[in-house]
Amino acid sequence: MIHTAYNLNPEFVEELRQRIQQLVETATPTTIFGNIFLEIESIPSPELITKMIDAALVTSFATDEGNAVTVSIILNPEDDAFDTFRFDNPIVFDVRNLVKLGASLENPRADVAIWPDEHGNLSIWGFKTRSVNTVIANLCVEAIGPGRVLITFGGKSLAALIENEGVFIDHSHFMSKFIPKLSSSGDQQNNKMLRIMRYLSLLITARRMREHGRGGTLLVVSESMEWRNSIGTPLPYTGGANFLESDYDIAQKPSLMTTVTDFFGALIKNKTINERENLQRLGDEVEQQCRRIAKLTAVDGALAMSRDRFVYCFGAKIILAKDQIPPTELRVYRPVEGDEGVTMSLMDLGGTRHQSAAQFAHGQPDSVAIVVSQDGDVTFITTEKETEELVAIQLAELAVIPEGLGAALWRYSQLMEMDLL
Repeated sequence: MIHTAYNLNPEFVEELRQRIQQLVETATPTTIFGNIFLEIESIPSPELITKMIDAALVTSFATDEGNAVTVSIILNPEDDAFDTFRFDNPIVFDVRNLVKLGASLENPRADVAIWPDEHGNLSIWGFKTRSVNTVIANLCVEAIGPGRVLITFGGKSLAALIENEGVFIDHSHFMSKFIPKLSSSGDQQNNKMLRIMRYLSLLITARRMREHGRGGTLLVVSESMEWRNSIGTPLPYTGGANFLESDYDIAQKPSLMTTVTDFFGALIKNKTINERENLQRLGDEVEQQCRRIAKLTAVDGALAMSRDRFVYCFGAKIILAKDQIPPTELRVYRPVEGDEGVTMSLMDLGGTRHQSAAQFAHGQPDSVAIVVSQDGDVTFITTEKETEELVAIQLAELAVIPEGLGAALWRYSQLMEMDLL
């Protein structure tokens, strides 16, 4: 007799459904989210949510020709939109088909689109491609690694399965510890646009670092050159570039957005064609810039860049700064509800890449270090200004992976609520 080895906790599923219900009810047309939730057919049932999560979890352990499989499943009625590939005949929603499709729908990511038939059985009717303007106003379940599943709704990270844990996501530790490090002494005090762009660009870059699969270290440094005291010489790859396709620099020429009073609201409200083109141009340029920077992190060593993504060097070796006492421990958080953080030995944080990044963040307290491992784990590290405590956010991929306009809107909303802009 065969017994099921895994059963998803029904209380976790019901709590997830209730949170989706609350999300839809509170996102009224008067908010910055406009009417993106008004076209939702219905709140998914616990049974449907369970089927999607189960399928994603089992797929996460599968391989295709020896390669790990990641897949994103979206609950969406059939449509013929420009970003959609619709099958002539729907196919069975099972792990076998998810494994086959998953390998072909990553980098750039597309979502496997499913919907129940007249008998209530889920089937795969096609897939939908993504872009920086994507707003997914439905349930999305994504296998992000072996035993790891991310659950979003309308672009908002709601919950995750991490091995044998079902957790609900909370970005407050992540945002409160790293957003303040993205301000420079020369910034205008009210320049919210600049700060949110810096934050979103970090998430984009970390997301693209996950894609190349080689691991890497990204160092975000202050405008002073003191950070060089923590970099060994000689530097094999140094010089400088911002990797923008035009001469536009968001930090120096904010005039591109002078007609936009609310950046994110502008994308979903009635704006002129010229304003939309300007916003589209900005988004495309920053996305391309982050892709190029992320590729350079595949070179062995660390990449150092400014808060506004000017690359100083890559392939750099991190060393102890003069008179720096090596750190021995740090406080580690996870972006999940109820997490209070734990004090951890630096040796337990990870391998050489993680330890050297923590050493840099300790020696250069104004910096932010981002480490992406080969298997896609993301860790953010910095030193808190008030306590001078070295802190790290593990499982940061739960905050990094959601993309598109919907995810950006939720991030902006939470930053405003936390008064971090």
